[in-house]
Amino acid sequence: MTLVTPNKGLLLLDGAQYEDAIDWLHQHYGADAPQSLFKGTAYEPIGAAGPFLLNASLGSAAYAAWWGGSDLQHGVWLASPQSAQQWLPILQRRLRIFDEHQRELWQRLADGSVLLRAWLAGVQWPTGFWFGVESVWLRHGNAPVCAWENQAPEFDSAPANKGLAAQITLPEPLLHALSLPANPEKNA
Repeated sequence: MTLVTPNKGLLLLDGAQYEDAIDWLHQHYGADAPQSLFKGTAYEPIGAAGPFLLNASLGSAAYAAWWGGSDLQHGVWLASPQSAQQWLPILQRRLRIFDEHQRELWQRLADGSVLLRAWLAGVQWPTGFWFGVESVWLRHGNAPVCAWENQAPEFDSAPANKGLAAQITLPEPLLHALSLPANPEKNA
């Protein structure tokens, strides 16, 4: 796994952690341009509750807070050279997925504790899920960990611009790990 702290990236953040999430984010991280992943979709009216995407490259307040362990600890940090504007439609195409029976499901992609459970279970994402991402970082204990490195960041398994419609099928072991109960340390 990558041991060097990346300099360029974005932070996915689930708004459920904060009361009046969008106002709180704009007050504390406004310079990092927080935006709802529901921006420009039929779900935009509930977008003030998240999930959110923030610019979080070296020098930003979001970068300092997440990497420094002082705030935003439930977020998911994505090492990527792309901007939040480029990333918004890419992430929207990953909020809804198919299971192996082709049922369409929502996933809590911006909740670091959910992804942490999958990492602790040792499951992998399908090739092309993390298009444009070099590595996915989570907080475990009081430290950042590189949970997944992307060997093919140029491959996009959801290239069609279909908004929030599911395009990617996640395997059962991954779906199971993502749905494990809270307190991931007890599942290790």
